[in-house]
Amino acid sequence: MARGTIIPTLLVPLLVVCCATTVVHGKEWTVGDNKGWSFGVSGWEGGKHIQSGDVLVFKYNPMHNVVQVGESDYNSCRVSGPSRTYTSGNDHIQLARRGKAFFICSLPGHCQQGMKIAVTA
Repeated sequence: MARGTIIPTLLVPLLVVCCATTVVHGKEWTVGDNKGWSFGVSGWEGGKHIQSGDVLVFKYNPMHNVVQVGESDYNSCRVSGPSRTYTSGNDHIQLARRGKAFFICSLPGHCQQGMKIAVTA
């Protein structure tokens, strides 16, 4: 009988640790705060402790978009290859891994006017 209870006894603490880890991560960050994803948002990410698993919420007028790009496209404000594009006006993007992630608005002139962020998780 003792042998039959050892597995559930070990599984419960393991599940608690897994669930606690999931709860700790996953904070939602509204890009641009109450201004939203708009001109001049570049730099919003500075000083924020954004982590892998957190969610960036891009709220904007659907005349814009959000494109996840590589660092060189971010720096040049252009989309040179296949990239994930969001257009809903209320996009939730989870940062699935550690490292840098780059986002721009790909409409002509918008990135150059500060519609871009570089986030390190």
